[in-house]
Amino acid sequence: MYKFKRRIFVGNRSMEFWFGLTSKSRDRHSNFTLYLLVGGPESPCHHAEQIKSGIHSKNEAIRIAISYAKELFQNLIEREKGSHK
Repeated sequence: MYKFKRRIFVGNRSMEFWFGLTSKSRDRHSNFTLYLLVGGPESPCHHAEQIKSGIHSKNEAIRIAISYAKELFQNLIEREKGSHK
């Protein structure tokens, strides 16, 4: 599994996300599956949560990962704001 992290910014806040990417090749075409590594790759309690499969390129998978993380982070911030009211 190829592991990578991205720092996502929403407003003046940021958070690091770890992702995993696996690929299967068939007839010179790659099929990638993207995972969110919950807890990070070094944590003894981490696990991989599948985000999407059937992705055709590594660059597309990275774009999907960033988009997913931004939406997740925005939802966390909104939930946090709602609980403080």
